This record gives sequence, structure tokens and C-alpha cells, in this order.
Amino acid sequence: MLSVLVIDGDQDFLDQFLHTSQNWPDVDVKTARSEKEAEEYLRNNPCDMVLSEYMLPDRDGIELLRHIRSRYGDLPYIIITGHGSEAVAAEASRYGVSAYIPKRQNPVSLFSEIYGKIRIEQRRKDAVDALKEKEHRCRAILESQPGFVCRIGLDMAITYANRAFLLAMGVSEQNEGSHEFTEYLAGEDRTSFLTAVRGLTPGHPSCSIMLCLSPPGPGGNAPVWTDWTFTAAFDENQHSTVIQGTGRDISWEREQDEVRKRQLENLAFLSQTAMDFVDMDETVNIFRYIGEKVYSLLPHAVVGVLVYDPATNTERLESVVADEDVLGAFRQWFGSDLGGITFTLDNETYAKVDYLRRGIIEGPPLYFFLLHEFSEDTCRRVEEQCNLGKTYVLGFTCHEELVGSIAFILRKGATIGNPELLEAFMNQASVALLRWKSRKAAEEEIARIHAGLEQIVKERTRNLELANRNLESFSYSVSHDLRAPLRSIEGFSALLLQEYGNAIPPGGKTLVEKTRQSTVKMAELIDAILEFSRTSRRDLRREEVDMKALAEDVLDEQLATQHGRQVKVEMGGLPLCWADPVLIRQVVQNLLSNALKFSRRRETPHISLGSFLEGTRCVYYVRDNGVGFDMAYRNHLFKVFERLHDSKDFEGTGIGLAIVENIITRHGGSVWLESDIDKGCTCYFTVGESEGKGIS
Repeated sequence: MLSVLVIDGDQDFLDQFLHTSQNWPDVDVKTARSEKEAEEYLRNNPCDMVLSEYMLPDRDGIELLRHIRSRYGDLPYIIITGHGSEAVAAEASRYGVSAYIPKRQNPVSLFSEIYGKIRIEQRRKDAVDALKEKEHRCRAILESQPGFVCRIGLDMAITYANRAFLLAMGVSEQNEGSHEFTEYLAGEDRTSFLTAVRGLTPGHPSCSIMLCLSPPGPGGNAPVWTDWTFTAAFDENQHSTVIQGTGRDISWEREQDEVRKRQLENLAFLSQTAMDFVDMDETVNIFRYIGEKVYSLLPHAVVGVLVYDPATNTERLESVVADEDVLGAFRQWFGSDLGGITFTLDNETYAKVDYLRRGIIEGPPLYFFLLHEFSEDTCRRVEEQCNLGKTYVLGFTCHEELVGSIAFILRKGATIGNPELLEAFMNQASVALLRWKSRKAAEEEIARIHAGLEQIVKERTRNLELANRNLESFSYSVSHDLRAPLRSIEGFSALLLQEYGNAIPPGGKTLVEKTRQSTVKMAELIDAILEFSRTSRRDLRREEVDMKALAEDVLDEQLATQHGRQVKVEMGGLPLCWADPVLIRQVVQNLLSNALKFSRRRETPHISLGSFLEGTRCVYYVRDNGVGFDMAYRNHLFKVFERLHDSKDFEGTGIGLAIVENIITRHGGSVWLESDIDKGCTCYFTVGESEGKGIS
């Protein structure tokens, strides 16, 4: 609603104006007959626009215009007059009159022109109201942000700052525009900020920078670490007009970063010392190492490492670590650096310190710490010369057993900077010292056990050699002694058929022929046993094997026995391996022989060879499209003489896969099968590496 005040001494004109304005939407018209009535109304009521007659009873319209400008600023003002002139219009323009409308026209045209001016003002007011509403919403959003928002002029003065920024800087909202942004910066941060914002251009209008804000004035808030993004706005002439900054408080993040950094440093320190303790042997001065590590944590201290002897209730000062000026003073006043001194703890005040208590304990002055070994005056002189202050003691224990203690005297003004790390390191040292004390006994026990084991190994080696000799004798017996009767049976059977074949009835000939076949079968089994024995006893002689060339050679031999059968062969990549070439050839030969045998009933046998990577190991495979088998019986396939197919259908001894598994296992690899009935079979195997000499 636009509020309009009409001032005119002519009541008829005012009545006509009120009547006409009733048809103007969103326009509220009020009237006044004099300048006095107008001022009274303006003092007590809001008004968006004033329309005034130039000739008023108590003052002319120009004087009223000057008065309104002085009191109400840019309030829209229109002069409507029937007594004006060009001079009056010119003077009205000097004071910023919105319009000058003569009354010398018919009423319809006059009110139409007036309403046109009012509509223009309505649109302007609506635009201003919308802008104010938008600004209000924007300000509300900015005020609700947890981060900082600042608008900065070219003179670096803050023209707007949200509540979060003002609270952090300890500034009231009334004083938000009374500071320059640089007042909250000091030293290098101020220079960095000015350099960054002055370098903003239309091509690069934004920059990010980390700043430490220091609230101005004594007793202000603590400094705040912040992360800012500043963006400049530019006019049509590419000149910067304002800089908008958004920032966030990162003080807590920096504090947590410092905590994490310290934790990582502590962890690195403890990890390194843990490894050092593990690698130490009895030739290393572990007490000196402990003292030096504690000294690295307390560089402004004198550090002593003492080892407790429960049998004599004494402590021996094994190591003293300090600056050279302190050690020089010790040698000057005590005659040595105190290393190697033994203190008896019986009936001494210092002995009452509870070493089993966890944590750092404040100890006595140097004179009492040294248990009266030197005069009190001498100890006092050393303390004064070396500027020594308080003494602290930290006992280190393991499984409630006192191992020793660490004692350190801080220089005056120094503090224990990282007590948690110091205590954690002493826990490590406790375990290391206990292990160090028991290592010799353990080594002696190990030596005794080792001697016994050597004797056991010798006995088992003799037994193994005897077993090998027996196995060789058995192999010889199988090879020669068993073959002789078989040859006799086969020979006599042949003579029987040759000499008396006509006298033997058909049924008898069949039996004789089966006898001869059985001898052949038994000879094959003997050969298989000997082959299995040879592969088991042969020493592995590893070398680089070209698996592709080997497979092609074996495949050519196998295909030559197929008598014209068309066999489809696919060969993929077969990388080199580190293996015994004779034994690995036996593996490939047995697998290809099986693949060709069990796929011979197919119209076109299909054999595939290849490999793939499984993690870091190379897996080789041989695949066929043969009769396959039921996976429920896969565990029987690698046993000697175990067969899943009838020998009438497929010849063989049932020992081929057992030989394959034996060879692969000896290489440190593994072998397995995947199959389904009438859907072929795939045999996978890997060749283990020997002494890290795997071939990729």
C-alpha cells in the first residue's frame, strides 16, 4: 500500500482527488489544507509520497519542499499548481522535486497524469521493499552462519560483519563498521592479506589464505586461527568495488593437528626404540642407550640410569648422561662422572621412595640423592655451578618386579615436556632389561636343547639313509626279481599256444590269453611303481624352464600317437618358471596324455593350455572337452592306483596324477582339478619358488 499525502487549500480539489483515488488500487490518500496540517501529519504517520499545491495559505510549495527535504530526505514530492511558472518549475527542480504538473488541463487528464506518477512511485517502492526484504533474508542467513562473514571496502574498512565474527573479536554490533579488517591482523599476516586482496583481478577474483586474528584492545579474546576465502566484485570499468570474505575458525583443528603430530612423533620414537631394543645383544651398553634416549627427551637435565640388585638391596649407577659442562663439574667436585657408584639402600631416607609406584616421583636434593657419598657443601656447589633444580625419579618394573630406576635433575627453569612419552619409554626399557637379564639363561638352555637336537638329527639321518638303501634294494628287486617270473609266465604261455594250441579247446585258449594279458598289465604296474619311485627320489635341480617350448615339444610327441585324429589345440601364454626341467616335463606329459585319452571319444578333441595370475603366483592349466568326472570323487584322483573310469574304457595304471602331485608338491606348488560329468576337465598347477628365484 502506497501512502500519499495531498496538500491543497482548495477543498473542492481535495474532495475530487479523494473521490477519484478510490479507484486506484493499493493507494491510500490523505489530505491537508495547509503546511501546518501537513507537518502534523508527517510527524505522526508514515508517508511514501507528497503532492502539494504551489500556492498554500501559510507557505508556498517550494518552502514546504525545502522543509521536507531537510526533515525527511528523499521523500518523493510532486508540485501540482495552477499558478506556477517556468521560474517556479526551475526552482522546484533545484530541490529535487519528483514532478511538476500544471492544473491547466481537464480533470480527467490531470488525474490520469497524477496516477501515472503514483504508479511509477508504487513500482519503485515495491522494488525497494523487495530489495530490503531480500537484504533482510540475506542478512538473516549470514547471521545464522557458524562461520565468519565480512564485507570490506577498498579502504579496508569493515562495512558488514556477521554476529559470529563480532563475537569472536569481542566487538559490539554497534561498532561493527568502526574497524578496519587489518586491525585484527599483525605482522606477516597483515602483509600477506593486503598482498592477496590487492592482487585480485576480474580474471582471478578469489583467493584463499590462512590468517591469525587477534582481537584488538587489552584483555581481548584469545587469538583465533582462521581460514578465509576473499572474493572481489568489479564494476563495468574493471575496478574493484567491494571485497567479500568468508572464513572459519580452525583453531581446534590446528590444536588437534598438533596433538596428532605429537602422537605420531611419540609413536615413531617408541617404534624406533622398540626395534633398537629387539636388535640389541649383550655387547651393547643398554644402560647407556636408555640414558641417552631419556636425555634426548630432557635435553636440559642430568640423567642417571640405576640398576637394582634385590640380593644386596643396592642400586648401581650404570650410566650418567649430561652436557659436558655438567660432567666436567662432576669430575671437578666428585672426582668422576659418578658412573659405576653403588648405593646401599638400607636405612636411608632415599630408600623409602616407592619405586613400584607408577609415574614420575619428585626426589630429594642432590646430597640426599647421592646418599651422603659426598659432603653437602660440595653437592650445593655443584648445583649452583650447573644451575640444577629439582630431582625426579622414575622406577621401571616388569611383572611387579623392580628392575631399576631412572633419575634426572632438571636445570632451573626447565620442565618435563612430554611425561607420557617418558613413562611409555621406561615401560619399554623395563621389558628390555628383564629380557636382557634372562637372555643368557635362555641362550644356555637353547644351547643345551640344540646339542640334543643335533644328536636326534644324526640318528634320524642314519635311519633315513638306511631307508633309502632299503628303498633302492626294493626298487632293484621289483625291477629284476619280479620281472623274471613274469617273463617266464609270458614265455611259457606263448610256447603252450604255439606247441599245443590245436589241442587246447577254445575256452582254454581264452584263459591262456587272459593270463598273458595279466602279465603285461602287471609289468605296466611294475613300471609305474618304478617311475613313481624315481620321481620321489630324484634330487630337484632347478633352472629356468621355458614352459611354452616344453609344452610344444611334449604336445608334438603326444599328437604323433593319435594316428590321424584331428585335435584342436589352443595355447595361451606360458611364462618361464624355476623348476626341475625333467620332472616338470613329466607333469606336462602326464596331464596332456590324460587330456587326449579322456577326450578321444569326442568328434573333435579340444585341448587348451595357458596360465593366469592369481595374486602374485602364476597358475598353469591344461583343459580338455572329455568325459569329465564327478567332483565328489576328486580326493581319490591323486592316490596311487585310484581310478574313476573302467580300464576297459580307458587304459592306464592310475598312477599318473599321483606322480604329478608328488612332483608339484616337491616344488612347493599345488595342483587341483575342476570338472563335471561329460563336460571336460581342467587341471591347474603352480610351481613354487625356490630360495626366492621365481621367474615372473
